[in-house]
Amino acid sequence: MRRASAAALVLISLGACGPTPPQAPLPYAKKLDTSTSDISTACGEAFQVTEFEGQNRADLAGIEGAAERSARKLASVYRRNPAWIYQGETVGQIVTDAEQMLSSCGLRPALRTLKQETRR
Repeated sequence: MRRASAAALVLISLGACGPTPPQAPLPYAKKLDTSTSDISTACGEAFQVTEFEGQNRADLAGIEGAAERSARKLASVYRRNPAWIYQGETVGQIVTDAEQMLSSCGLRPALRTLKQETRR
């Protein structure tokens, strides 16, 4: 009897360890992963390029383009389901975080794109 009770407790506890639903399906999770990583990278590069005064417009244009593409990719997942959860946050929260990041690093075109494509 004790073994059956112990086994039942183990099974119940294992069931509670799964991911919080509704998880983003794998193809969309991959899009979230790459788009957020690319936005973060673009912000880091933008900080580097604009840290010192000088001719940085050409470098910044390429970074802005990459950030806009990533913003569109992130927005495409948001439009599918902003309530999906990825790494403990909803897609809506991830979009808010991305907006704050893009604003802080001065990538305004990508920020506008993300806001327009998520209608936020």
